[in-house]
Amino acid sequence: MSTSSIASQTLQLGSYQSAADAQLAKFQTQNFTTGFWQKQADLWVSDAEGQQSIRSFMGWLRVVDDMLPAVPEIEQFVEEVKAAGFRHVVVMGMGGSSMTPIVLRQAFGQLAGGLPLSVLDTTNPGSVREIEAAVPLAETLFVVASKSGTTAEPLAFGDYFFARMQELKGDRAGENFVAITDPGSQFVTQATAQKYRRIFLNFADVGGRFSALSYFGLVPAALLGIDIKTLLERAQTMMRACGAEGPADHNPGLELGAALGVLAQQGCDKLTLVVPENLSDFGLWLEQLVAESTGKQGTGILPLAGDPLSAPAVYGSDRVFVYVGYENQPDEENRQKVAALQAAGHPIITILLRDALDLGAEFFRWEVATAVASAVLSINPFDQPNVQAAKTATNRLMEVVEQQGQLPQTSYPNASENGLDYYASVTGTSTEAVLKAFFGQAKAGDYLCVQAYLMETPALNAELDALRALVQQRLHLATAAGYGPRFLHSTGQYHKGGPDTGLFLQLTTDHPHDLPLPGRPYTFGTFQNAQAAGDLQALQDYGRRTLRVHLGGGNAEAGLAELLKRLNQVLA
Repeated sequence: MSTSSIASQTLQLGSYQSAADAQLAKFQTQNFTTGFWQKQADLWVSDAEGQQSIRSFMGWLRVVDDMLPAVPEIEQFVEEVKAAGFRHVVVMGMGGSSMTPIVLRQAFGQLAGGLPLSVLDTTNPGSVREIEAAVPLAETLFVVASKSGTTAEPLAFGDYFFARMQELKGDRAGENFVAITDPGSQFVTQATAQKYRRIFLNFADVGGRFSALSYFGLVPAALLGIDIKTLLERAQTMMRACGAEGPADHNPGLELGAALGVLAQQGCDKLTLVVPENLSDFGLWLEQLVAESTGKQGTGILPLAGDPLSAPAVYGSDRVFVYVGYENQPDEENRQKVAALQAAGHPIITILLRDALDLGAEFFRWEVATAVASAVLSINPFDQPNVQAAKTATNRLMEVVEQQGQLPQTSYPNASENGLDYYASVTGTSTEAVLKAFFGQAKAGDYLCVQAYLMETPALNAELDALRALVQQRLHLATAAGYGPRFLHSTGQYHKGGPDTGLFLQLTTDHPHDLPLPGRPYTFGTFQNAQAAGDLQALQDYGRRTLRVHLGGGNAEAGLAELLKRLNQVLA
């Protein structure tokens, strides 16, 4: 079929083109596309347990066909919500259930007829307070999204705001709440007992990170005022281009996935996303999809969102650059830099959308490509075997908190200076020695991952960008950054299950303005600190290179500015 009705895709792979062509020819011989749509699990792995896992999580392939008939029901629900006087929406979830609304909110902006929407996907007490202060509580609809119904964070958010709503509305608190979860989850029982306004039951065979085009993505999209019918129809066109009704010429998902898989095998495993400002959050969604799907068994593809775009000389041979933008938006600076990178021999992939409604098709294109790349790498894209490690370590710490009332002191700083405490497995008793020893471990092909267990603010974002730019320019390392615990449900799988190429800089702080959690003997701040400690323990158990810097005094922006100053000196 013609692909003119979907966003254009151009692959300029240079010296890697022949290997990508060979992989496509191999797929053709295997009759891969037909097998893919028939959920032929041996295309990925050979073990029976892995194959069963794959077959049971491929509902996303046809979820668009399932959701199109549900559009009137969702749109009617939105009209009921507006008629009932709701003026704001807060989506509370983690990973796949929160990333799609974040992307759509940024890409579409505030639409006429849509409701303003906030997303809560952090246990940081300052962020919870910020949302509570910003919304008209009694007229806010809270969407609690959890596929399993057991994810600790959205349940905690739901309990906190339900208690606040009970103070305002008593027995009618449930009117302000909506659940999105799988059939039979424990959360269904709770939401029913608390008389939630609505419970949307998703599909058990659609994994969280592949759920953008299910109720998890479409209910928030409709509340934003987005035309979800057209969004789905664009995705359906992409489905057909990817072989949903039989093999198609120039299958975009297959070609993209084959290229990404082959490039990763050849050492180009840093998928560096370049986007205009109004698509920057697309990187968050792509990070969790690609990293959690491919980062296992010591291999994988590391998507990098927000890595500063620089001159070709800064980059090693471990990059593939993907530019995703709009046909009618010049974005000259980014496009000129990408052209320079192509001229220098780096592989470049370009995707140009016609408008924001093409995101429906993009979600599907990248889901197919991620599954195809996983087949090239012979891994199961639908499990997350290493994610549980951080959760288990956190749960152990929370048990101590429940018994003793506080987190245990498990280690002492190597060095302390100007309100910052440095905890590292490297030797050194001064700040300079610790930083030099930690960054001195870096070698070609490594990356720095900054894990900020802090409250996200524009000022902190700017400081994190400055830190990444400094490390990139001085050490020529790829850089990633994420706020905890958000990344535990996305790139956290890659950090532990992918190749041992990461240096992990964890940033923590105090919580002078903490918030209690209803029904629990601990606070949001203690919960976030336990998640940080649990993740650090899991990274160390996997032998990863770690450095924790505690930004004392509760002023994270001042603490990070101090760390930046020291790094400027040490990495000079």
